[in-house]
Amino acid sequence: MIINPYISKLAQYSFILLWGSAVSLALFDWEQAKRKMGLQIFPLWISDILWWVLPLLQLLLIMVLLYKPTINIGVKLSTLLIFSFTLYLFLGITNFFGETPCACGGIWPSNSHWVHIGLNSIFIGLGITYWVLAHKSRPKGDVLSEAGGKEDAIY
Repeated sequence: MIINPYISKLAQYSFILLWGSAVSLALFDWEQAKRKMGLQIFPLWISDILWWVLPLLQLLLIMVLLYKPTINIGVKLSTLLIFSFTLYLFLGITNFFGETPCACGGIWPSNSHWVHIGLNSIFIGLGITYWVLAHKSRPKGDVLSEAGGKEDAIY
């Protein structure tokens, strides 16, 4: 895939920095990270699962983003993950869940929900831009429909 190399590198390294800082903060103060997860609106058993799954998922995304053949899928999955965080926050502040989730997690714990949504939107916009450019740069007709396979051959 040939896309603008600046957009590609910007998206790749922005998500690496985002996930790397999130994982570093969680690993630096594991107990506080667990307390913050417990303040979310999920039942405690879901918070306990997410406390393990999210840092592992973020580490996996960093590895996927660092391996050149998988950068494309890494940016796409990162965009989906940050979108899901943003959707969760948005639904929370619109009282969809009946209560507002704590904005104390993540990299910017002292910011309001709207600041979190705004900053996340920058990453979402970068990921979508990458996604659109990656789709547009795909060669047209990269699969020849008129070239049959072995199963089409008559012997």
